[in-house]
Amino acid sequence: MSMELRQKRGVAGISQALGQAAMMLVLAFGLGGCRTASIKNPGTVIGPFHKPANYNLADGVMPADMRRVALLPMTSALNTVEHQSGRQMLQEFMQAEIAKSGLFEVVYVPATKMGQLTGRPAWRMIDELPVDFIEKITREYDCQGVLFSHLTVYQPYPPLSIGWRMGLVHLSPESNNGSVVWELDDVFNAGQKSVINSAKRNAIKNGLSDPELDAELGLLNSPRRFGRYTAEAVVATMSRLSPGGAFAGVDTAGPRMRAQGGFFKRLFSRR
Repeated sequence: MSMELRQKRGVAGISQALGQAAMMLVLAFGLGGCRTASIKNPGTVIGPFHKPANYNLADGVMPADMRRVALLPMTSALNTVEHQSGRQMLQEFMQAEIAKSGLFEVVYVPATKMGQLTGRPAWRMIDELPVDFIEKITREYDCQGVLFSHLTVYQPYPPLSIGWRMGLVHLSPESNNGSVVWELDDVFNAGQKSVINSAKRNAIKNGLSDPELDAELGLLNSPRRFGRYTAEAVVATMSRLSPGGAFAGVDTAGPRMRAQGGFFKRLFSRR
């Protein structure tokens, strides 16, 4: 065998060995990647996602003087034990998410204090409020706004389902009136693929390494974890009132709730 032929065969052997090594390396990375959340849950990357669209932003900006907002006791469609538990849990999540957003200082009005001030522990959005409601709230809490929250749907068993109806009102103590600057009415149903993808993506963002724990402990079987996700998604739509506050998962191009009444019967107007 000539020297030239032996050299060619040697080069070919080296090339083949390098090719096999490269292939094994690619396969190793590929198999390892299959263990990541994005490969196990491609929906967390490509969607579809749930984008709350049924909300209204007045003027698209937070009033300049909205420094402190009073979070009023949450009401609900039913007064069952389940709804009572859901109200308490979700109220805490809402307060925490608003504080985290940095939109304004939020102070919670306990039901007992609300009763002392207004004669009732909680007020629904459609109730006719006392004529001195704004005066008493602003005097007690030195706030420039109030936030109403109502639990429209609460199903704490699979498929989990949570419905929020919210209204943020900018107060005017001088005229004892207020203007609705943000309102939302949305339901998060864990039986929908878009909601599942969004909830899992949110869990990964917040440090849950393996949302596939769903089968027993996890996200889609835990009212607390699912409820926290929905509260964050709701606050995200409000955060668009803040300059540069656009959030992923918020529909910025779809239809919006018409500011046509129904939430507030008295005292509050709409911009």
